[in-house]
Amino acid sequence: MVIIMAGCHKELKINDQAASIQPVVKVFAFEQDNLPGMIAAGVTDENGKPMRKAADKKNYFLFLSFKNTYSITPEQVFIRGQAFAIIAILDKKTPVEYLNDNFPANPEKIILVPVTNDRVIEMRVKGIPMQEEKIAVQDLADKNEVVVAYLWKEKKYFATLEKLEKLEWVANQ
Repeated sequence: MVIIMAGCHKELKINDQAASIQPVVKVFAFEQDNLPGMIAAGVTDENGKPMRKAADKKNYFLFLSFKNTYSITPEQVFIRGQAFAIIAILDKKTPVEYLNDNFPANPEKIILVPVTNDRVIEMRVKGIPMQEEKIAVQDLADKNEVVVAYLWKEKKYFATLEKLEKLEWVANQ
């Protein structure tokens, strides 16, 4: 029997066996369009071929927040059903802020993760989705834009976020 309860971190006895309840893990996720610069007309590469503009990219700012007593290891992130490899996990102090300086005369601070006593980690993902089956998380990925697979007490769990928050675009980063 599997029991999943949000907001608990107690041990239950079911048929005289200990059952761990999934920890409370909050997901904060932001998406930002990264627009490439313009290439002047007539510019060629080292082989004399005309240079083409780079494709638009996305920047993702992904955070998990959970109790300091938990030992959680993020394994993989799914964004809109596509799997992304986690290339770095960084501890962050709160509040986590982003400085939007698209208009240098009027920079804007945006709070990505508010002040909390919980542990906050940032997950940096590889910019290109992995070619991987998502069958294990298909139902979650269909209902949520972000799904994070993580390990806790040697068991795999999933934290979800219905909708990514959109940040203002940035040029050439």
